[in-house]
Amino acid sequence: MEEEIKVGLCGLGTVGSGVFKLLSENASLIKQRTGRDIIIKRVATLDRYDNLGLDFSNTEVSDSVDDILRDPEIDIIVELIGGKTIAKKIVLESLQNGKSVVTANKALLSEYLEEIFRAADLAAGTLGFEAAVAGGIPIIRSIRQGFSGDRIEKFSGIVNGTANYILTAMSRDGVSFDHALKAAQEKGFAEADPAFDIEGIDAAHKVILLMAVSFNAYFDFSQLSVEGITGIEPIDIAIADASGFVIKLLGSGSRTANGFQGRVGPALVSKNNMLASVSGAFNAVSVWGNFVGETMSYGAGAGSYPTASAVVSDIIETIRAKSNGMDNPLPLLNINAEHLTHQDIIPPEQTDGAFYLRLRLDNTEKSVGDIIRILDEESIGIQSITQRPISNDLPTQKYMIIFTESANEGQVKIAIEKLNGLSFVTTLVKMIRVEQD
Repeated sequence: MEEEIKVGLCGLGTVGSGVFKLLSENASLIKQRTGRDIIIKRVATLDRYDNLGLDFSNTEVSDSVDDILRDPEIDIIVELIGGKTIAKKIVLESLQNGKSVVTANKALLSEYLEEIFRAADLAAGTLGFEAAVAGGIPIIRSIRQGFSGDRIEKFSGIVNGTANYILTAMSRDGVSFDHALKAAQEKGFAEADPAFDIEGIDAAHKVILLMAVSFNAYFDFSQLSVEGITGIEPIDIAIADASGFVIKLLGSGSRTANGFQGRVGPALVSKNNMLASVSGAFNAVSVWGNFVGETMSYGAGAGSYPTASAVVSDIIETIRAKSNGMDNPLPLLNINAEHLTHQDIIPPEQTDGAFYLRLRLDNTEKSVGDIIRILDEESIGIQSITQRPISNDLPTQKYMIIFTESANEGQVKIAIEKLNGLSFVTTLVKMIRVEQD
């Protein structure tokens, strides 16, 4: 009889139960593709599992991950419990013990990037992390395999479905941020505590991993510029739409002559850009190679089944590699470990870009000259400047909308500090980056 592959599954929540179900329902197909039976020998979970409709007759269930870590028969350990304490123990101990590991834990991998990937490079087992970025979209595999001959110049994408759902609802329905967030929570697209999603942290974890794989280096998560979407107002959505843009929470990274740039934040995206059409809870990532040019991957970015699909794809790739006698068939970060270096991320104040500025003004007839003077002092060119009334009830107050030409972000922020100090600027100036096509 052909050898069975025995799996230890740590975590039986949304994704873990999806993995269990996929491996059960597609068992025959997976065997045809791998030549092996995959058996989930053990599951460790603190969650209730008797109401999931899963067959545990051939699986031992306990509340301790140590039961999995100490089982010598288990070949692959799947870490889906989340967090950064027990999860880190599972990943590092498994690798040190020669086990292969599959994880969807973007927070763990991005914040302990160098430690974990160095351990994986030294280990006899492999580390699969496709599910850590963009759910069911095979973007990690695409970069590691499809772009293996190209130098990746940059990537930009929508990698958080919750934020994209909220911004889509604000744009489509004209509702406030709070209203859109509540709708996302009611539909299950946002957690009860949505902070990681709406503040950009979840997207930032994914961007660090994409930067590491794309640019073949270790990066420090704390250096990444991160801004969420809580400051986006319906007026910004409306002005963007009238100006030919949509607002998206973008995660991006680029290789420049001065080093590497990386950021997460809201951006005005031209309606002609493919990313502008990505709506709801879907994700998409555009990647530019120096020979292939731009490609875009699109699909479901989160949820039980899409993420479970990515996890199982890593399990299958691990089995195929072992069957062919290859311990590490592909370099984890797309380059041989001896060539990996630690690289800094350029501070945003040292980067250039075009920007949207929204000012709320009183006594606008006397204000335009002072505003233009301040922008000129910081060498900020103006692409366009318009005014619009706030409402019929406030005839003396108007919005001034400025689209800048490409300028240094640090100088733009200095100019904004000066603008905020003007007596006729009645609220803090809103700044949103304009994505360059």
